[in-house]
Amino acid sequence: MIFSQLSKRFFTAFITVILCAITVSFACLIHEIDQKNINESNSAFTINSSYYIDENNNLDINNILSNAKFIESDLNSIPYALAQQSYWIKLSLHYPIGNTKITANLQESFVEDSSSEQLILMAEHSMLNTFIVYELSTLTAPKKVFHKLPNPKKSSQSVYPYARLQLNQFGHSEYLIKVKNSGPPNIPLQLFTPQDFEQRLLLSQLIYGAFIGILIIIAIYNLVLYFAGRDKVYLLYIGYLLSAFAVLSSLTGYGYFLFSEKVMQFLNKHLIFTDFLLIIFLLLFTIYFLRYDRLKHWAYKVSLAFAVMVSLLGLYSLFLDELAQTKLFFSLQPLFYIVALYLIFNRLKQDFSWARFYFISWLPLLIGAVIQPMVLLNQLEYSFLTGNAFLFAIMIEVSFMAFALADRIRRNEQEKLTMIAYHQSNHLPRQTNLEHKISQMLKDEHQNFTVMVIKPEQFQRIELYIDEQTRIQFIQGLNQKLSSLFRFNDAVLNITDQFEKLCYLENCSLALVIDNAQNEQDIELFINSIQQAAHDVFYIKNLKLPLSAYVGLADFPEHGSSSASLISNASIAANNAESSLSKWAYFAHKDSENSPSSIQLAIDLEQAITNQGFELFHQPQIDLKTNKVCSSECLIRWNHPVLGAISPDVFISVAEDFGLMPSLTLWVVETALSQQAALSEHTGLNHMVSINISGKDLIQANFIDDVSKIISRSDIKAEKIIFELTESISFAQNNIAIQTIDKLIELGITISIDDFGTGYSSLSQINQLPFQELKIDREFVENVCSDNKRKVIAETAVKMAKGLGLEVVAEGINSTLDEDTLRSFGCDIGQGYYYAKPMSYENYLNWLKHLSNGQIPASLEGDYLPVGK
Repeated sequence: MIFSQLSKRFFTAFITVILCAITVSFACLIHEIDQKNINESNSAFTINSSYYIDENNNLDINNILSNAKFIESDLNSIPYALAQQSYWIKLSLHYPIGNTKITANLQESFVEDSSSEQLILMAEHSMLNTFIVYELSTLTAPKKVFHKLPNPKKSSQSVYPYARLQLNQFGHSEYLIKVKNSGPPNIPLQLFTPQDFEQRLLLSQLIYGAFIGILIIIAIYNLVLYFAGRDKVYLLYIGYLLSAFAVLSSLTGYGYFLFSEKVMQFLNKHLIFTDFLLIIFLLLFTIYFLRYDRLKHWAYKVSLAFAVMVSLLGLYSLFLDELAQTKLFFSLQPLFYIVALYLIFNRLKQDFSWARFYFISWLPLLIGAVIQPMVLLNQLEYSFLTGNAFLFAIMIEVSFMAFALADRIRRNEQEKLTMIAYHQSNHLPRQTNLEHKISQMLKDEHQNFTVMVIKPEQFQRIELYIDEQTRIQFIQGLNQKLSSLFRFNDAVLNITDQFEKLCYLENCSLALVIDNAQNEQDIELFINSIQQAAHDVFYIKNLKLPLSAYVGLADFPEHGSSSASLISNASIAANNAESSLSKWAYFAHKDSENSPSSIQLAIDLEQAITNQGFELFHQPQIDLKTNKVCSSECLIRWNHPVLGAISPDVFISVAEDFGLMPSLTLWVVETALSQQAALSEHTGLNHMVSINISGKDLIQANFIDDVSKIISRSDIKAEKIIFELTESISFAQNNIAIQTIDKLIELGITISIDDFGTGYSSLSQINQLPFQELKIDREFVENVCSDNKRKVIAETAVKMAKGLGLEVVAEGINSTLDEDTLRSFGCDIGQGYYYAKPMSYENYLNWLKHLSNGQIPASLEGDYLPVGK
């Protein structure tokens, strides 16, 4: 891994050195070409120039020569402006008489069959409307030596309009030049020897060819990337490349090397609109390359709105003249750079490494984008480098962008791997990392290691009271604390390439693997240090809780032979540690035998619901005034085909965890009403039926509709149904639950609060919910007279409920003394083993048949009448 990183750094450094060397060589070549321009410092020429501005474009050469007042100025310091006007320029050249070599290269510039020498006057502007050169002489009238006309056979005249100036033998030549353009205002005029001019043309062709080559390579590269990943960012960059190609082909005139006159006229006419397209594509590319669409940042919508505004202004510019188009674009350009730079710098603050090449690619682009307009607007001195600054900038930017795109692909792959290896919510390693590590150890025939699962104490209950962010912060804090604890412990093995030693399990636990051969610490001391670390960080929103962690261990090969079995068994051991005084335990095989897989149990549970695999038991409830059976509580039982009888505490918990509780509840309701209808038909008794309902059932969207349909299908009136609400958490604050209870009461169903005095079945429930019946938990009923506190609590509860107008059911009456005591308190209904144990439906029917008119022995006079009925 270290070797790989060094190789990447060496390769990057090597490429950087090569690019720098090419850049320096290229800069030297350009500088040499710029030095070829004839001026007073590098030749024997004395060059004088002056200008006159024809603002109305209505003067001819005669008017100019007779009436115009010329202003002296350097040849390339004429104040060209962004306006539709003509410029008349006088150019005077003075040179030594008889000097056969005016410059170092002029001797090679003799024209055959001529005793005089030539210079090339070049206008560095491909969009000139007018370029006329007159030779002035005191002896003759002005002589037109050049007039710019379209020339398909000579593309160089379109790229660089130029005139050949014949130098006379008198040492002084004077020329009058008329220029007018339809594009950027600056019109650099330069003098060359013919040979240097040809070199200038050749260099321009080479640069334009290199520019096209780079664009084609990068465009094909992006196209391949698009078809590979279908990411629109690559198409946006291709759009940017095409726009840049069109802009620079027109702006530099190099497009004449490639396109016809008509094509170039079209590009020149729509140059500003193409500029708009360029910044639109560049802005959209920036947005999606930097992934603002995924960040859900406000800048995403603002940037898109700005892109839409620029698009509309671009379309609007098509209806303006060239001057208005140019002013509109250049006024908007600074705002574009502000938006783009904000997007870049804001992303750099979050992750510099992610966008470093993209940031670097913008540096030459910004430099070129500032220099070239200043040259075009005559705010900066012209040279070959500054005049082509934007083209060079695009070439460098595109080169760096190739690195940025490659880096983006690498980051995409890294993110995919991260999504596989890390949880997206808490950014901790997934269980797969630990499984892979254990599999590697098994492959290497490692024989002595232990898998450990660390489960925060009571955290699954604490989760009910905290939000997701608090939960994540706690888990991350615990992971950080334990990671610090294990940092220098070589016995705790790394499970990721980032030297992480802990992974996150889905049950809010952390897991690790210990190499016992390297572990010199006593396991109990090791676990104590873990529990102390957990205790130190057990803060929930600044609340310090006196809790630590349960720890489960599974040894290889005693407790499992695969990564999955070892992790699962260590988790089972952590659960069993909850009942251990030390809060840690090794896995024991009896645990897995007695604790079937929850997933498999959920599968069997769903099949049992579908295949009627459950059974309802009935336990009678007795009116304590009449000793008559007034109701029966329906209790669900499951005799598993393999595991035998499974406690309701086990499978009800599984049903709630796996979302099967609604289906199970509806099965109980339908079966109970069906049995109650059959019971009434066979016995003639018309007592009530009591059904347990979970608080979670009350918040199901279709619970009321489903219950109503079941009632309508049965022959049982709603007034004969009691719903006993049982719940491990409070639902008194749940508005949906309260609304559901109100609707059940409207149907005629009696609502009972179960297990009063335990858990959340408390005074707060009675105070806030519309119950009609209260059921005292067996904890306060069984052997009620054996403990004075229990007796006082039971009596107080009964009298309080009666004072509120509620029926009172005492659950857990196991003796005559219990019955007499509860009756003396004023309790209405009794239930317990004293009367009968829960029975299957058939046994319950037989039990009822042995009663005399539904009355158990030692009856008292009176009838049971539910409150409100």
